[in-house]
Amino acid sequence: MTVFANVKGTFASAKAIQAEFSRLADITSDHEAKRVFHECMEDMNSVILDLQQRLEFMKAEEQQYRNS
Repeated sequence: MTVFANVKGTFASAKAIQAEFSRLADITSDHEAKRVFHECMEDMNSVILDLQQRLEFMKAEEQQYRNS
């Protein structure tokens, strides 16, 4: 597996984790838990943006990744 494929997989996993934090925040009735899940969701957004930038950089720099 290439580094690019690993980063793409990590990106997809991070998005799934963010969605799960959002779901957990929606279904819990505990206000403190809701706040924590929401904060975690926002933290994951930062990770997702960083990974997205890394993928775009890899596509721009590496010819073999341009159509991925």
